[in-house]
Amino acid sequence: MTAPIEPGVPSATDVPKESPRTILVQFVLLPLGVVLVGVAVFLLFGKLASEEHSIPDYVNEIRSGGRHERWQAAYQLSKSIQRGEAKKYPDLEPQIAAIYGQSKNDDPRIRRYLSMVLGQLGDRRATPLLLDALGDRDVETRLYALLALGQLRDPAALPRLQQAAADEDKDVRKTALYALGEMGDSRAVPTLAAALTDQTPDVRWNAAVALSGFGDKRALSAVHEMLDRSHLDQIAGMRDDQKEDVMISGMTALLKLAGRDSIPDLQRIANSDKSLRVRDAARSAVASLK
Repeated sequence: MTAPIEPGVPSATDVPKESPRTILVQFVLLPLGVVLVGVAVFLLFGKLASEEHSIPDYVNEIRSGGRHERWQAAYQLSKSIQRGEAKKYPDLEPQIAAIYGQSKNDDPRIRRYLSMVLGQLGDRRATPLLLDALGDRDVETRLYALLALGQLRDPAALPRLQQAAADEDKDVRKTALYALGEMGDSRAVPTLAAALTDQTPDVRWNAAVALSGFGDKRALSAVHEMLDRSHLDQIAGMRDDQKEDVMISGMTALLKLAGRDSIPDLQRIANSDKSLRVRDAARSAVASLK
């Protein structure tokens, strides 16, 4: 599933503050946001004292470090794995799983970053642990677990992800829909299609982007909504960069759904949108069809 929209976009009647949850959810539909959020945390709280730590060092720090060192070590561990360093340690998943299972009553940041680690490792033995985390009292921990389950693409997680897509918390719904899109399992299509009528715009948009991966044209209405600059401008509290992200993700979805029939819409955006970034993305989309 290509880089989708930013789910932290507020609706007209529900404008979220820049809380940790908002920051977290922003990378649901912008995979590079995982890195950006990490960098922000990194700059805000500082990095670990040594840059020479290895993965075993981070694991030991998570087990026995102080309050602040432990969650920072979990974050640094996720960065190390993202760089591909886990290949040297084939027995890592059981170690992380053991720590994860013992962290329920710990600093929730540890559990959140370890969810990232379990997803990055790609070992489906972690699926039961992450499914269990969907019942965590900390909503942000649930969001991280959903993202990790999307990375694992384990069919066993499908029923719980579908259940989460109907959660009363809109951030949980949108994250679950993104994870379902990442899984690529066609059995999720009815759940995604049902979410097209959600009252929260970015939940609908997540559903549409996920559906576009299946070529389901029922997503077209929501996709055109994403490309409607005048509509986006009416959403209170929505930043210009968020609007740009929505439009660019909408163009990606439109290409999948309409192919060359999308050229008139893309050319209109390329010629008239006020954002240079959006215009450039539209031109690139048109060029990709030639």
